[in-house]
Amino acid sequence: MAILESNIDFSTLLDGNDSGENQPPNPSDMSGSFVFLPSRAVAHMMRRWNYQEGSGLGAQGQGIVVPIQAVVRVRRRPKAGLGYREKPYDNGLHVPPEPPVEEECREWENIARAMRLETECCETILALLHDMMLQGDDSVETTDALKAVAESKKGLHGKRMLGTWKARLPSSAARYIIEQVITPRMVVDMREWKPSWDPDCHDWLRPFIPLIGHLPESLYGTVESKIRNGDYEVASPWKEYLSPVQWDTFSKRHILPMLTRLVREMKITPPKQTDPSFRMVMLWAPLLRAQDVVSILEAEQFFDKWEGALRHWLQAAKPSLGEATAWCTGWKTLFTPELLADETVLAHLDAGLDMVDPAMQDLDSLFSKL
Repeated sequence: MAILESNIDFSTLLDGNDSGENQPPNPSDMSGSFVFLPSRAVAHMMRRWNYQEGSGLGAQGQGIVVPIQAVVRVRRRPKAGLGYREKPYDNGLHVPPEPPVEEECREWENIARAMRLETECCETILALLHDMMLQGDDSVETTDALKAVAESKKGLHGKRMLGTWKARLPSSAARYIIEQVITPRMVVDMREWKPSWDPDCHDWLRPFIPLIGHLPESLYGTVESKIRNGDYEVASPWKEYLSPVQWDTFSKRHILPMLTRLVREMKITPPKQTDPSFRMVMLWAPLLRAQDVVSILEAEQFFDKWEGALRHWLQAAKPSLGEATAWCTGWKTLFTPELLADETVLAHLDAGLDMVDPAMQDLDSLFSKL
């Protein structure tokens, strides 16, 4: 209780009732020093103990007279708990969140992009056929193909569904265009193609994807030799341009061995993670089957190394609960959604968080059992 000098009569509190008339004045309306009296019972007890107004508490009156003033602190977060910090822990694992994009909007954007590519494909083929005729090719096949493409172009106007342009082409015309027009042109262009200059193949392959579907099998060997040592920017577009069988072959020969090496040489160093190897692994992960990535993590004992580094850090440095939790959750944000859906991955990450909580409560007890 805080006692201050005042001219308030104690009898007002002792003899009156509990109505608003006999309540002590509001401190904000009083000038000078005063007494905070929480109830009539307190006032009665103080009078029995011979308390003198204006004096301090205690047997010798040595206590404070002026109460400690309360300071109101506004929290930015209404329910901050144990381990809360205004500034987040910098553990080297922060990943800026991507701006939210509605799944439906993304789907419509992909459809619109594919339709624009269809239009580009049609116009590019028309230009190639015109060039062939200008150069003296007056064969029936070229003439028929030109007429078929010109007729199919009418379907590109107005409302349409994706794929209707290719469906309007006669199969004979489509086969002739692929075998006698597009593929020979690709062979010439591919010889001069440099992946570092044009990784997305805007000139010689991408415009024809709506018609051919994927890289012709006869060109795969040459393309593989040019991109096998390429970085992510060079190799990643080929997920779209290769057939599933071709991409599976390429990833097993070149991508999976690279990721295996990165995981094997990775250094896990809490509290800050400075080794960029894992980010590189997760950059490639969406292009691969989740099970293939999990197999690499398990074969190279990634989770054993991760849990061992966490255990050593908890024992040696004894970080706060907030810092240790932030480190574990930071790692969790690095995994792709496909990997987090895997029960093995999720179990290991949850085991790390389970390790942190009891360790913060009783570290000595935890490690004495290990």
